[in-house]
Amino acid sequence: MDIKYCKKQLEALIAYKQISHIKDYITKQDEELIIKQADELLQQVFTFDKPWDMERCKIPYSFEKMDWNVQRNDDEEWCFMLNRMDYLNYLMLAGYLKDDKKYIEKGKALMFDWIDAHQKMEPSCSTRTLDTGIRIMNFMETLPYIYRAGILSDIELEKILSHIDQQIQYLKDHYLTKYTLSNWGSIQTCAIISTMPLYLSNYCENEIYKWARAEIETQFGIQVYDDGMQWEQSTMYHVEVLNYGMKALFYDRFYHNEELPVLKHQVEKLADALLYQATFDFHIETFGDSDRACIKDVMTRAASLYQNGVWKYGGYPQYDLESLYTFGVTEAIQYQKLPVIEPVKRIFDGEDSGMYTIRSEWSTQASFTMFTNGSLGSGHGHSDNLHVSIYHQGVPVLIDPGRYTYREDHPLRVILKSMPSHNSVIVDNKPSCIPSDSWGYQDFGIPGKNYVRHVDHMHYLEGNLFSHDPLQIWTRKLIVIDPSIWIIVDEVKEDGQHQIESYFHIDPNMKAEIQENRIILQGETKLYMYTKGEKEIETKPCSLRYNELLPHDVITLKDTFTNQYQNITILCATDIQVTPVDIYQNQDTPMSKDIACAYRFTMSDDESYTVAIFHKEIFKGKKICYCENMPFHAKCVVIHQHGNHKKLIRLRA
Repeated sequence: MDIKYCKKQLEALIAYKQISHIKDYITKQDEELIIKQADELLQQVFTFDKPWDMERCKIPYSFEKMDWNVQRNDDEEWCFMLNRMDYLNYLMLAGYLKDDKKYIEKGKALMFDWIDAHQKMEPSCSTRTLDTGIRIMNFMETLPYIYRAGILSDIELEKILSHIDQQIQYLKDHYLTKYTLSNWGSIQTCAIISTMPLYLSNYCENEIYKWARAEIETQFGIQVYDDGMQWEQSTMYHVEVLNYGMKALFYDRFYHNEELPVLKHQVEKLADALLYQATFDFHIETFGDSDRACIKDVMTRAASLYQNGVWKYGGYPQYDLESLYTFGVTEAIQYQKLPVIEPVKRIFDGEDSGMYTIRSEWSTQASFTMFTNGSLGSGHGHSDNLHVSIYHQGVPVLIDPGRYTYREDHPLRVILKSMPSHNSVIVDNKPSCIPSDSWGYQDFGIPGKNYVRHVDHMHYLEGNLFSHDPLQIWTRKLIVIDPSIWIIVDEVKEDGQHQIESYFHIDPNMKAEIQENRIILQGETKLYMYTKGEKEIETKPCSLRYNELLPHDVITLKDTFTNQYQNITILCATDIQVTPVDIYQNQDTPMSKDIACAYRFTMSDDESYTVAIFHKEIFKGKKICYCENMPFHAKCVVIHQHGNHKKLIRLRA
C-alpha cells in the first residue's frame, strides 16, 4: 500500500473538488437537510429518505452501540441500507458547513466501527456484494473530506485502504455470472474502477482492475437496450445503473483522462431515455419496482458530465448536494455556465423495451401518457403489460400503484406486482402473468410487437399479450389527442363464454364517482370517463414510495362475452362533448359496432375530432368506408374539423 501515492491522489481530489469552498455552493434548502440529518446521525439515529435509496424508510431507528447485522422495520432491506453507508455525505458536508469537526469525526468513527466489525469479509446481511460495492464507493468519496479535516493519521488511512482492498477482493471472489446482466454487477464494477486508482499506483496492471474495466464494458453493452432503457423493466434500477455509470465516468476522466467508450455511450443513452420518462414535474411513474422520485439531481449530473443543455432543462439550475459532493465545485462552476435548452422532442418510443411516453408540452401543466408492453425483465419487473398511466394538466390520474416492500412474508408484495394492480384486463379471473413470490413468477404471457404512430399532437399505440390454457389474445389500442383526450380500446379473443374484468387505478389525490353513464374523476383536475360494463369502485392500498401506503380508488368494470370482446374506455376533459357516430361501408351501409366504431369529440362550436377504430377486418362487401362524409380505408383514422376545413389523418393503416 503506497500511502504517499494515495495522499497525493487525495490532495488532487481535494483541489479539483475545491472542498474548502463547497459550503459556498450549497443551497439553503440543502443546508437545512444536511444539518438535520447529520445531527441525527451524531446520536446514531438512522432514516433512509434519499430520493434514490432503493428501500426507503422514513421511520427513525437508533442504536446505543452499532450492530451492523440488525434488522429494523421487520425488513432485512433496512439492514442492507444501513450497511451501504450512503449517509456519510451528510456528516462530511455538515462538518464543512458548520466548521465543526465533530461531524467528520463521527463519519470516520462509523467507518472504523464497520471495519472493526468485519475484520474478515464473510457472507452475511452486512456484506452482500451489492451493498459492498455501494459502501466502498462511499468510503472512497468520504476520504478526501476526512483527510482535508486533518483528523486522519497515516496508520488510520492505511487501515481504511487495506480494508477497501479486502472488500474489492471479496467482490471479485464472490462475483456470479448473473451479475453481468444485473444492476448488482454494474454497481460493483463501477465502484471498483472508481476506487482502485485512489490507492494503487500500478492500478492499470492490477488483475482485478483490468477485469472490472473489461466487465463493465460487457455489462453496459448488454444491460442497456438500443432505445436507452435498462433491461430490468424498472426505472428505479435504470437510475441506479445510470448513477454509478456516471460516477465511474467522472473518476475515470479524473484519474487518467480516459473514458471507456461503451460505458460513455450507454450512460448517455440511459440519461436521454430517463429525461423522456419524466412526468410534468420531473418525477418518474412507479414503473416496476420504482418510487415516484424526482430525477432532477440525476439529470443535473448527466447534463454536467456531458455538457448537455437539453438535459439541464430537466435538472436543477445549480448543483444539488449529491452532485456537489460527488463532482465538486469545479464542475459546479462549469455547470452554472451551461445554457438551458428546452427539449423539442415530446415522445419516447422504446421499441426495444416496450416503454412509450407522450407529453403534450414541456410545462407543469402538461398532459403525460405512459404505455408499457415489454418483456418481463428481472425480478424487479411487474405484470404491467399493456398498462396505461395518464396525467392531465400536470396531475396524475391513472397510475401504477407501486411496490411497497420486498418482504417475502408480506402479501402486498405479490399483490402489487400482479395484473389486477395495474390498469389491466383479466378474463375468468385467470391472469396471463402470475407472480409467485417477491422475485419469481408462476407464468408470464408473451408480449407481441408494438405498433406506434405519431402525427402532430395525435398518437396511436397498440400492443398484444398472448396467454395459454386456453389460448387468449388481448389487444390494447390507445389513441391520444393531446392534451385532453384518451381512448383505450380493449379487444380480447378467446373461444367460449367468459367473464371479464378491467381495472383502472386512480391516483390517491383523485376520487372516482359513478354518475349515470359516466365516471367522474376529480381532484386538482377533472376528467370524465365513459365505458361500458358493470362498474364498481373500491378503496385499496397503493404505494408511491417504498414502505409507504396510501388508499386509492380502483375502478373495476365487469362484463361477459362469447368468443370475442371489445370495449372502449374514453377519458376526456369535462368541456368536451362525446357523441357516437356511424361508420358507413360503401357510403350507404352502417357498419356493425362489433367491426368498427367512431366517436366525435366536440371541442367548441367550430372544432371537433372524430376517431374511427376498427376491431376486425372487412371481409364482406365493399372495402371503402365513410365517416363524417369522408372516405378512407384504414384501421384507425382521426377526422379533424376546424371551421369549414376538414382533414383526415390515418393513424393505423
